[in-house]
Amino acid sequence: MSDQITNEAVVERKRRGGWPRGKPRAGRAAPTPENVRAATDRVMADKSPMLGKMKARPNWESEDFVGVGVDGVDRLKVSPEKLAALHRDGVALQWVTKTVRGMEQPRELSQMTKGGWTPVHQSDFDGLLDGLFMSKGTDDVITVDDCMLVARPSAMQEKARESERKEANYAVQSTELKFKNGVAVHGGDHPTALSGNTIKRTMEQVRIPE
Repeated sequence: MSDQITNEAVVERKRRGGWPRGKPRAGRAAPTPENVRAATDRVMADKSPMLGKMKARPNWESEDFVGVGVDGVDRLKVSPEKLAALHRDGVALQWVTKTVRGMEQPRELSQMTKGGWTPVHQSDFDGLLDGLFMSKGTDDVITVDDCMLVARPSAMQEKARESERKEANYAVQSTELKFKNGVAVHGGDHPTALSGNTIKRTMEQVRIPE
């Protein structure tokens, strides 16, 4: 009888005391995306056994799975890593308007062609963008709604940007010249009028969306 009481007391102490004092615990490995995905699959299978009866292969088990709430944040975004890789290879990307509510925009497409922009297919650039915006393996021009992805040499893109900067600076300089020399109105070149003509410049950082 006493032995039974002693054993019950030992079991009760183990239940209350938890892990024995002094006994080392095995270290827990940091969770990996594969482990998290596998755990998610197990939970989904346990909570919804009907998912296991689907004919199609589960997309949450594919390599393209990015996570819940991440798949629809920005439909036109290309990751900075891929943009940097393409830039190193001399490639510049841009989205252009192809259609508006299903209607072709020939003027936009004509300007795109004259600017050297060329439609991008999913198989281009060794398949770097394959599956990013459309179904993987479909060798079509990359489009999202009314937008089409185009590319041209990055050197050509830099020249175009430099030309745009020069045009913008020329517009500012011409306005400054008018203020300094007087405007084309009666008395616009009078010293009193010219002394009050001033242009103040401010520099403000503007974040350009990726």
